Amino acid sequence: MKKSIQKQSLSKIVAKVMLRVFLILLALSAVPLLNKSGNSLNKINVYFPSSYAFIFPILLFILFVTLLVIMLKHKYTKVDINWLFSLNTAFLIAYLVLLYVRIIPQLAGM
Repeated sequence: MKKSIQKQSLSKIVAKVMLRVFLILLALSAVPLLNKSGNSLNKINVYFPSSYAFIFPILLFILFVTLLVIMLKHKYTKVDINWLFSLNTAFLIAYLVLLYVRIIPQLAGM
């Protein structure tokens, strides 16, 4: 019984931390929009070799929202959903970081 409670609390903590980290990264992406010079957004040029490159992040985000709704509906009590949400959010965070690494140098003029 004690081991089950520890697993549940660990998955709950990890899911909450991943959700907060993702929301912070998403909020940081709005910083260039709040910048005084609006013309810096005009010089962003990111090239994707295929239109299929958009399918993976769109599916990740749809799965993120679906798991988030399920997880919040059950109030972090389902251990499997918490871990699936954490794994999905980790992949989504990695994708956002890789995207930001391509965009931020262009904003800085490097």
